[in-house]
Amino acid sequence: MARALRWVSLVGLLAIAGYGGWQHRAAVNPEALRAWIARFGATGPLIYVALYAANTVTLLPPIGILSLTAGLAFGPAVGFAAIMAGAAIGTSATFLISRRLGRGFVERRLKGRLKALDGALGSKGLATVLFFRVVPLVPYEALNYAAGLSPIRFRDYALATFLGLIPGAAVAAWFGNSLTRPFSKEFLLALIALAVLIAIPTVYLKLRRRKK
Repeated sequence: MARALRWVSLVGLLAIAGYGGWQHRAAVNPEALRAWIARFGATGPLIYVALYAANTVTLLPPIGILSLTAGLAFGPAVGFAAIMAGAAIGTSATFLISRRLGRGFVERRLKGRLKALDGALGSKGLATVLFFRVVPLVPYEALNYAAGLSPIRFRDYALATFLGLIPGAAVAAWFGNSLTRPFSKEFLLALIALAVLIAIPTVYLKLRRRKK
């Protein structure tokens, strides 16, 4: 059933992309894509939020690329709100699924990536989730499921996730929006901000090794 749903989702997304490309075959560019998506009206952001949440729950990649499309499709403000809404729904769902279905189910899906998180989530849950949201050393989806198996309260998990995802969501929406004006000042600044976010885990690990 899950595999069938994935194929249906994939085919649907390809169909939408193909239709949009055909409609704007003479001028396929970021501005044309935004204009095409705008034709869906208020339904567009809602569809995006649903896809984002589903992507988070199913562990389907690539959540990063999906985040970057929000600003391009809806502009920085609505794009940011859509990312945060999709993330809030998706991360909450994975947490609750993990807590309801139990450790065996999640360990099979994460394939051994759970053990290293157990101690930290058990003793300092809120701080640990917040840290790994800002410094993504642990895969986004793996942290969602692992937290559900830890003693952390859902309230603390949700708060840490919301706060920790703000920087990444803001930069992703900003960068996506700037794609309509490539090589402009806004684009270059957003690109630098995105590069800084991507570099954070590497910089952290290098600083940690030096201290040792």
